[in-house]
Amino acid sequence: MLALLEAKHCITGVVLPVQPSNHVLQSDHIALHTHSNDTIIDYARKHAVPLWNPSTLPSTVEFDVIVVACFPNKLPVHLLDRAQLASVNIHPSILPEYRGPSPLFWQLRNGLRVVGVTLHHMNSSIDSGDIVSQLEIELPIGISGSKADQLLSKSGACLLLEALQNHKFGRKPQTGKGSYQSWPNEKDWHIPTTWPVVRAFNFIEGVKNWGVPFTLLTKRGTVKVQSAIGFRHETSIMGYIRTNKHGQNEVGFSDGWLQI
Repeated sequence: MLALLEAKHCITGVVLPVQPSNHVLQSDHIALHTHSNDTIIDYARKHAVPLWNPSTLPSTVEFDVIVVACFPNKLPVHLLDRAQLASVNIHPSILPEYRGPSPLFWQLRNGLRVVGVTLHHMNSSIDSGDIVSQLEIELPIGISGSKADQLLSKSGACLLLEALQNHKFGRKPQTGKGSYQSWPNEKDWHIPTTWPVVRAFNFIEGVKNWGVPFTLLTKRGTVKVQSAIGFRHETSIMGYIRTNKHGQNEVGFSDGWLQI
């Protein structure tokens, strides 16, 4: 929203999501955050932009473009069709891979260093509409979830502003089967020590802001951790826990030691 305001675009209103009853919205819902840590609600109120939810959006309101970003509610087709120019979503992955509600979590869990963002048209299916544009982003080692969100948010805003400036939202059909991941369950926070150590470190640092403890699967059983101090590549013993010369506990992974 901040990028649209700075570019002098007219914002008709902001539609806030209805929180799922079985899930607490996580920080990777970049639609609700800006790089200055103020919320979209704060900006809407500051600039006198109306706030609605999907059920209270007036039927008489007219608009050219609908823009959502990691919106957890599926918008009905009759609402999408009300946009004069386009109804688009900013999705933090290179579609058709990593469709679903929490793509950054799964990209970090799977060890991706190069992630991305897609601007695409919305339709009746989840994250499957024609692509307007895409941009790949390389994540620094150990980046936090909030910092990764900022990178993805800024990149998505750039794609959106480019389309708005050109007054053109192209259509490139998604090809290939792609993939879809739902919300993670308890086992998805388990980390086997067969992983490369940098994969474990990046995953822990990237999603620790969810506040869910990680479970390391070691030779001494399971170990619960909330964060990681660092890592080093060195000959190791997978699953072995020891105290290093600095007094830090560390766990052996496939190619190094993770300090916890």
